[in-house]
Parts: sequence; C-alpha cells; structure tokens
Amino acid sequence: MKRLIRLVAVLMLTSMIFTACAPAAEEPVVIEDEWGLMTFTPGSKVTLGVSSALAGAYAVYGQDMLNGVDLAIADFGGTLQGWELVSKGGDDGCEGAPAVTVAEQFAADPTLLAVIGPMCSGSVVPASDIYAEHNIIMVTPSSTAVVVTARGYENLFRLVANDDLQAEVTVDFLRKDLGLSTLAVLHDQSIYGQGIAEAVHGKFAAAGGDVTGIEGITRGDVDYSAVIATTLAGNPEAVYYGGMDAEGALIISQLRSAGFEGVFFGPDGIKSKPTFIDASGGAAEGSYATFGAVGGATGYDEWEVRFTELYDAPVAYAPGSYDSALIILQAADAVAQVDTDGNLVIGRKALADKIRATPFAGITGALEFTATGDLGKVSITVFHVENGDFVDVKKVDFGD
Repeated sequence: MKRLIRLVAVLMLTSMIFTACAPAAEEPVVIEDEWGLMTFTPGSKVTLGVSSALAGAYAVYGQDMLNGVDLAIADFGGTLQGWELVSKGGDDGCEGAPAVTVAEQFAADPTLLAVIGPMCSGSVVPASDIYAEHNIIMVTPSSTAVVVTARGYENLFRLVANDDLQAEVTVDFLRKDLGLSTLAVLHDQSIYGQGIAEAVHGKFAAAGGDVTGIEGITRGDVDYSAVIATTLAGNPEAVYYGGMDAEGALIISQLRSAGFEGVFFGPDGIKSKPTFIDASGGAAEGSYATFGAVGGATGYDEWEVRFTELYDAPVAYAPGSYDSALIILQAADAVAQVDTDGNLVIGRKALADKIRATPFAGITGALEFTATGDLGKVSITVFHVENGDFVDVKKVDFGD
C-alpha cells in the first residue's frame, strides 16, 4: 500500500513538473481600429484601386496614372509583408456617375487597400462620399477643385495644388508678365473647368483687368464656332479655357481659324503633348498652361528615363500617381500587423493617420499633408508651347 501511495505521488509530481514547463497558451493578437479593419487572408492579394478615365478622349491620362501605380508597386518590391500587390483600374470616364459606380465596386472588393484617384474633380466630389462612407483611403494626384478637400473627409488626400492657386498664378502671369488687360473666359461646365474658369474671371477682374465675357461649352462637341464668334466679338487680348485637352485642342484650332492671334491659356487639364499640342495640328503653338510642378526632386530625371523605357514618356499624372501609391504602401507597411490566424490586418484610421503624420520624399518633391488632406507646400509651374512641346517658363511656390 505504501509503495502504491509513493507511486501515485511520483506521478502527480511528474505531471506538475511537465505542466509547469509546458509553454503558455499563445495570447490572441487583438487589433482594433476606430474606422474598422482590412483583413487579408494568407494567399490573397492586396489591391490598389486606380479610378481614372481608361477609355475615350481622356484615356491617355488614365493610363498614365495606372502606369505610375504599376511602377510604384514594382519598385516597392511587389509585395506587402509577403502578400502580393496588384493594381486594379476602374474606368470613371472623368465623370461623376461612372466614378460612383467604380467607387461602389472598389468598396465591395475585400482585397482593396486604398484608391489612387479619381482623376478629375467632377469624379472625386461624388465618389468621395462613397469612399468616406466606407472609410477607404483615397489619394488623388490630379483633381484640383477647391471643394475636393473642403468637406472635412479625413480619408482623402490630394497631391496637387488647388484651382484657387492655379488661378492666382494665371492672372499674375497674364497681368504682370504678359501685360494684358482684356480676357475672355470659356469653360466646359464641369466642376473642375467651370470652377477654375470662374476663379480666373474673379481674380482677373480684381486685378484691374477687363473680362470681356464668360461662356460655357459642351464636352464632346466638335463645332464651337458659335461660342467662338461670341467670344471674339469682345476683342480680347487673351482667351482662357477651363477644361480638358480634347476640347482645348479643338477650341484653339477654331480660334486660330477664326483669326484670333492673341494668347490662349489653360489649366493642367490641357497640359498634354499628344492630346492637346499634337491634336491641335500646330494651332497650340504659343499657348500657355499651368500645372502642379513635377520634377526637381532628387532622382526624378532617372525615374523619368526608367518610366519612358517601360511605358513611353509620362503624359501628366504618372509621377503623382507613383508617389501616391508609395505613400500608401509605406504607411501600410508601417501599421500592418499579422493576427493569430496569420491574416495581414491594417486599421483604416491607423493608415490615414500614418499618411498624414509622415513626411514623404517623393519624385515630385518633399510631400507633407495638412489636416485637410492638402499638401503644406505646393508649386505651380507656367508652361509655354514652343516648337511643339511644353517648356517651363515660371515656377511659383506656396507654403512655408
């Protein structure tokens, strides 16, 4: 009996020793975020959505954006902590309704990390309501309307100067650099085009200039002779067009055919060699355009060479799209965690906060966002069409 008791005691002691030496049960990783979590299961992809015009008159810009994002993904290494990175284009047509459809499709994609775009202000304004509702991070490299960042959406960031600043630079150049006193204004009746045209109208008048008229045209039309006749009746020294390149090429061509020999000026929407300068058949020679300054940063020239070898020369928005994608990816890499089940988990607000708090040295310059989602420092460059290409003639910096 005593031997049996001793045996039981030994067994109990052995069990206690093994229990004490056994590893403690792993505590589950608890990840929380005020805006919710993005969860990417093992083997799934991580998607960067690109909302832009991928067909039609403005497709050259949209493809430019998509190419910029693809190069950023490649330069980042093609993966995010072991999860494959891919891009996914959504054709928003540079219009509001299609952009909302694209936003709804992206919001339903469980692999979506964030969105670069939309491309046009008229697309951003309605689509951003959808992205804000789902707390989806969006960085637009190209939409310039003041209203874009004026509605308090904390998930929205913009990589270019707004139209109020473009208008300021335009008017200053027309009045002081060119010494002009009369101006006619045209626009395409879009949020973007009409917004910047009205800003130029107001600032030109405030600077003591005479605005001889302001008229709206219809996107997609090919004959603008009636509105051009009305415009030229005021005998302006310059014509400003708020809108995009396809219509801009037609307008400058028809202005020249009607005998107009004055200055033609437009915003970033017309700054495209193939679809404005080349499409105008030579009529765009001597025209001016403003654009958010690109280049000048360390490594930009080398980047442009690499980009051109892969995709042809950047048209307009590839550099900003490249930087937008890398801003997102670097922030995501910093805040991502792997949970107990091996999923990659990223908090939506954590991602937004990281983007806003982290200065970024991009190929477009030193970038740092303010509380509104705008950049604290921006530049506007005035370009002149000379010998069939855009040549920068003046750069204006804003911000501390």
